Amino acid sequence: MSKQTLQKLPLETSGFFREVLEGLTTAVLWVNHEQKITFMNVAAGEIFQTSPSRVMGMHWEKMMPDLIESLDQAKEKKVTIHEYVIEQKDLFKVRVSCTISPYDLGTEKGWLFELFNTERHHRIVEEDERWHQYEAGNLLVRTLAHEVKNPLAGILGATQLLQRRYKPEDKANDFLEIISKEVQRLKNLVDRMLGPKQSSEKELHNVHELIRYVLQIVEGEKPNNVYVKLDYDPSIPEVMIDFEAMVQAILNLIKNAIQAMEQFGGMLTIKTRVEHKFTLGTQTYPLVALISITDEGEGIPPEVFDSIFYPMVSSKKEGSGLGLPVAQNVLRQHDGLIVAESEPGKTTFNVYLPLKQKER
Repeated sequence: MSKQTLQKLPLETSGFFREVLEGLTTAVLWVNHEQKITFMNVAAGEIFQTSPSRVMGMHWEKMMPDLIESLDQAKEKKVTIHEYVIEQKDLFKVRVSCTISPYDLGTEKGWLFELFNTERHHRIVEEDERWHQYEAGNLLVRTLAHEVKNPLAGILGATQLLQRRYKPEDKANDFLEIISKEVQRLKNLVDRMLGPKQSSEKELHNVHELIRYVLQIVEGEKPNNVYVKLDYDPSIPEVMIDFEAMVQAILNLIKNAIQAMEQFGGMLTIKTRVEHKFTLGTQTYPLVALISITDEGEGIPPEVFDSIFYPMVSSKKEGSGLGLPVAQNVLRQHDGLIVAESEPGKTTFNVYLPLKQKER
């Protein structure tokens, strides 16, 4: 439909063209010469989380503050603003690119706003980059762990042979016992660095049952000043998982959240949702289960945020730096992913799990 054709149309667009606009996945708004919104399609309503009837006649700046200094800049030509952030009602933020074009409907002058959601593109690029970084670091640590494991086994075996030569009351046996315990401790550390082994024992489980089980485990160590809020989507179907491995992954995330709030307390919020046509890595899944774990702690320091899924990296003084890499490894074994978001007072770990009814 050309601009000339549009100019011949009355302000109230025909049913056919309205249906076309409503069917677009691109968010479209039309603003009249008084800079008031007179049309908004369904895609725009989804981005702003509102209905067209609520915004009709509203000044566009109430919807998009600080988008552009003045619409006069777009009087003669198109203007595109990249990386504009829209804060939705549920406090989620969406990044968009907005193109403003001078556009007349009938005899009335105005502007056409087109908003393209770039959040998904940014997320895919960031996930891909972080996963490659994580894989590189993980490969290095696994290689070193394998190299260390063999000498440790030799030291432990030789120590046990020496212990047989001494009586329990001998002084030398005390030192051998220390060596044995320390070698065993290092062996356990190496096993944790290698992460859980790939398991083929996957069955259908309810994600809410998984969360309930983990919350039972941490109940005894949860401080009194930490409260739990559950926000579940009961429509989530069962997901194919290795239950024990996923317990370890979710347990690591929830423990981290609780530890982040030990000093000042706060709310631990666990939310579940279903995402449609969601891309993980290079594959798009029809349905993906989302488990969001949010704490009100101090947040992750910016200097370590990009490295938190590397082994041996921790923002805690006594942290081993293995909890998050192990959890990420478990999710990758399930074709899923963990994505972190953090700012002072709010840190969220989003766990994405493809909803598969059976293993390939």
